[in-house]
Amino acid sequence: MDVNKVLVRAFVSVIVSIDLTDDDDIDPDIATDIIEPAAALFGDLSGEKRQEVVSLILECAELEDNAERRNAILALPEAIGLLREA
Repeated sequence: MDVNKVLVRAFVSVIVSIDLTDDDDIDPDIATDIIEPAAALFGDLSGEKRQEVVSLILECAELEDNAERRNAILALPEAIGLLREA
């Protein structure tokens, strides 16, 4: 498997798991402190590269059997700013 696919799948898995965790299990402020810096790294990518990441994220959604996780994955590109204009 391509290393980019592995890295995006790992990122998606961690971010979605944090996002779907009950607020009693992980403080929302701590979750934000974890997610925002990781997501901000994508801001330096060109529009073409951001689209490549979006495509890889959508592939992750296609592989997900759990509907709640799939929906969270589908919302991820917008949530982390990948769909903004370059």
